[in-house]
Amino acid sequence: MNKNEERSFTARVSCNGDTITFLQEVLRSNFLEDAAVPKNILTVQRDYSPKITKAYNPITKRMENLGFSFGNIDPLVVHFWCYDDYYNMQILSTPYSYMYVSKNDEGCLGAFPAAGGDTTSFNLLDADHNIITLDDLSTDTPTVYLKARNARIIRKSIHEHPERHSFFHDRVGDIVKFNLTILKRHAF
Repeated sequence: MNKNEERSFTARVSCNGDTITFLQEVLRSNFLEDAAVPKNILTVQRDYSPKITKAYNPITKRMENLGFSFGNIDPLVVHFWCYDDYYNMQILSTPYSYMYVSKNDEGCLGAFPAAGGDTTSFNLLDADHNIITLDDLSTDTPTVYLKARNARIIRKSIHEHPERHSFFHDRVGDIVKFNLTILKRHAF
């Protein structure tokens, strides 16, 4: 096994304890019909609070609040393919299995087909923003920063239109930590 194989791994990825998923999993379908809202963009589930609606209850004979819930969403599982000190992140979970986490033209992270040298590569960073690899992770539940190679540390920003959602970006927003739950080490 070579060094790149030894440093490759599979992990569930979350952000500050929130499940990472795709816009199509949390936005209503009528919003996804808008071409300005790409369904393959990464977001977090927690930003979507239940929508409160009122309905008439014939038993109490008054209007009452009813909540709407999005249900459980499968966590994002990624294979981190190591190349020296950087990683390509291949998605293993649905609905974008075997696509890669990459940046679009605006710098937003999403699921995209492999694009050779144009597939976004990432460095894992420790708390002091030093580049690290699996060799440096002594626990199976580390917290890391992600930095797109030749770009900035990944940030999270809130977008209010058409519905409140967050997105991960290398240009705008607040720097975020990602929580990894390593499922398999040395997975090449």
